[in-house]
Amino acid sequence: MYTWIPLKSSADLAELNNQLTPEYDPANVAKKLADGLSDAIKAVLIECNYIDKDYRSTYYNFYSKKGQFYRPDCVRLHLFDETVKFDQKALKLHCADEQLDHHYFGFIVLRPTGIATIGRSVVSPDVRSEPGSHVITTNHKVHLLGYKLTVQGFPSMDQHIDISVCAHVACWSILRHYSERYSIYREFLTHDITMMAQEFNPGGLVPSNGLKVSHAERVFQEAGTFPLLIARVGDNDSSFYRQLHSYVESGFPLFAAMHGRNHAIAIVGYEWRTPAGATPTTVMRYAWDEVKSLVAVDDNYLPYLSIPSHGGADNSSYSCDDIDAFIVALPEKVFYPADAVDKLSETLFRLGPGLGLPLKDESILRYFITTGSALRHFMRERESEFDRNLLETVMSLPFAQFVWIVEVATAADWAIGQISARAILDATASLREVTPFWLIHSRTNALIFNRSTVGDTMNSVRALALSGMSNTAFTRWDKNLRPTQSK
Repeated sequence: MYTWIPLKSSADLAELNNQLTPEYDPANVAKKLADGLSDAIKAVLIECNYIDKDYRSTYYNFYSKKGQFYRPDCVRLHLFDETVKFDQKALKLHCADEQLDHHYFGFIVLRPTGIATIGRSVVSPDVRSEPGSHVITTNHKVHLLGYKLTVQGFPSMDQHIDISVCAHVACWSILRHYSERYSIYREFLTHDITMMAQEFNPGGLVPSNGLKVSHAERVFQEAGTFPLLIARVGDNDSSFYRQLHSYVESGFPLFAAMHGRNHAIAIVGYEWRTPAGATPTTVMRYAWDEVKSLVAVDDNYLPYLSIPSHGGADNSSYSCDDIDAFIVALPEKVFYPADAVDKLSETLFRLGPGLGLPLKDESILRYFITTGSALRHFMRERESEFDRNLLETVMSLPFAQFVWIVEVATAADWAIGQISARAILDATASLREVTPFWLIHSRTNALIFNRSTVGDTMNSVRALALSGMSNTAFTRWDKNLRPTQSK
């Protein structure tokens, strides 16, 4: 059964109370949607009797064994703008430009559990009331009434409270993103996550007692990733936040633990300060210093919650200061960690004016992981920015699959989305290596490192003068995350 609810304002969401039975908790769901979604949502299509695989995984293994009766089916809410109309009789969607994907903003599954009923959901960050400016997303396919729809977003849900808690949800959302984004990773359902956290079946309500960070590590390891745990050392560990931001910049969602609040979230994006980098710097800064807030998937809220970099607004909120540790679930071929890049990147300035780098105290450093193929594609799209010999060098270098990029910018560069220099590091390098570089280049000069043999690579460095490049602007990398476009 399908029901169409047109919305003139968020108050019209109260109609969910008349269309849904109490086990879906429609009043609280309507309030949550009204508070968290923008006015771009002009219609909700209710799909009843929906079979949700995540809920079914918990239903067969938990709810069906309880004395209280629970329904086995769910409700799914689909979000549209004013362009889409619904023919109730023909069960057909009409769109003026016949581009339904452009006017579809995702779905929210409601579980019949009475409390915490929002289940597996994917909502576009474009329709959140306060989204971050850059969010990790991927395409999620949706089959509805014979239509194949696509929504870009990050998966989320409320915790079940009894069979799963916030840490389970954070693990689930990250692994569901991985399975949708990368074919190498299989799909894990909610009950799978509950079981993966323990060495044995805990049974009963044990999962509701929560998870330790070590349990979350186990989940990611069991899922076939290579989890790296990074803990904050003291209250002023700026390196901790620089590493956190670098992995998010790389497109890796993070499991973040807040021990003081007994809570866990997934970090999936960030927002720059405005105007970003406009203030001239008199001391070297990092990209983290230009971050206004992080973007989180928190099971207590709709996805894409904005977390200020410092100090929450009141006792009920939190900030990045509350994050004690995080786990990044890395692929197999990333051996060189962010803390090593953090320490090494500052040494670039030893090359000084000879390489055409800006002064250290006038620079902003940013570093992140990408693939060698993505780097080549980025440069090919912008080949007018690069000296022909530099471009040919990058196309022929035998990169490993993953590389670290270090970007150097002045405050003036940063404010307009440009950089002055870029270094490319081997993400498969050993921590023992002194110079794990593939390439360093500025607007006027480049150094190419020979990594074809093991040994002292400083003896096999080739210099390259870049002609006619002194006035060329290099575009700052902005490919790993999706810029939001508020509707």
